[in-house]
Amino acid sequence: MRIGYVLKSFPRLSETFILNEIRELERLGCQITIFSRYQSREPVPHRILGQLRAEVVQLEPLLRERLWEAFLIHRRLARRYGNRHDRVYELALSYRSREEMRYWLLAAALAEQAITRRLDLLHAHFASGSASVARYAGAITRVPFSLTAHAKDIYANEVDRRRLRDLLQEAAAAITISEANRRYLRGLAPAARLHRVYNGIDPNQFGLRPFTPPAAVPLVLFVGRLVPKKGVSDLVRACAQLRDRGVPIRCRIVGGGELEAELRAQVCGLNLAGLVEFCGPASQEQVAEHHLGAADLFALPAVVAEDGDRDGVPTTLLEAMARGVPVVSTLLPGIDEAIPHGVAGLLVEPGNVLQLADSIRQALDQPQLSRKRAAAARRHVEERFDIRTNAARLLEVMRAAAGAGSVEAVG
Repeated sequence: MRIGYVLKSFPRLSETFILNEIRELERLGCQITIFSRYQSREPVPHRILGQLRAEVVQLEPLLRERLWEAFLIHRRLARRYGNRHDRVYELALSYRSREEMRYWLLAAALAEQAITRRLDLLHAHFASGSASVARYAGAITRVPFSLTAHAKDIYANEVDRRRLRDLLQEAAAAITISEANRRYLRGLAPAARLHRVYNGIDPNQFGLRPFTPPAAVPLVLFVGRLVPKKGVSDLVRACAQLRDRGVPIRCRIVGGGELEAELRAQVCGLNLAGLVEFCGPASQEQVAEHHLGAADLFALPAVVAEDGDRDGVPTTLLEAMARGVPVVSTLLPGIDEAIPHGVAGLLVEPGNVLQLADSIRQALDQPQLSRKRAAAARRHVEERFDIRTNAARLLEVMRAAAGAGSVEAVG
């Protein structure tokens, strides 16, 4: 099966779930072409990148350097497809959005590529600009398109609900990563062909480590982007509370992002400079082999950000669970599917620093119970989040979508 993956930027350090997915689909015999709307601006040292066979086609230069080419391609498509091309153009115009017209322009290049490469399916990650590009290219060429919806792309305050509904209902398959998402999207777009397929990791890459009691000064680990939805500020405040109670603790923050300077200032303001360390971004292999190997506890205090952004099923959480590290996180939809509370880890109310500190201390003070939860977490990952199982299910959905043919734009 020939699949065109349409992504905002490739590769991205934080999107290991896409790397895992593409690698596994290639293992299952798929021929993947990646269409990246923007050139990646970040170093991505994941070794898995070297295992991909997919060609990466950059779409950004078309708008940044050779804008006229987009119009020339659209003229060729208009001559070839006539009224169908005109209907898609009118559909894009109907949103009265500058960004949507950029997506329509990019769709010209994707459409020609889809024809030339004889693609069976166009698949976009995130129900955002990439999905619009795939939607318009698919509607022009009648190559079916599908999408995977995650979190910010469906919950953020800025999301255009009409456009999201149209994307969902016109997709030959609308995939999302949690049951909570599927329920929400079903209410928004009852006619959508919705499927829940969890993100996945390769458990073999994150071997279950031997259990050891916490160190005399336990290490609490966070891995992720330093952005509001991750709740890292709450973790820093929880560390201060534990310190004030006389609980020995260290905290390691792995990752980078817009809040790094603010978080560093918070650490200094709370006199935690000797207890909290910032390690910067790390590769998937470095996380697995070094950081998770040293951690006594993994904490992900995710929250709903002011702009509505939130986590779905965080990959780093699954990696910690697979490695056998006790986990503490928050009661957010999606996360509660990854971590059955009290069975595979501990969950607290988002934003509740006191509960977060209490749960960290509880997990560290009860090593045998934490050991049982960690073993259950590993089994849960193997049963529900194994990339081999989930990619096979995704491929079933994609094949059915490709076989169903295109869905006419409804406007």
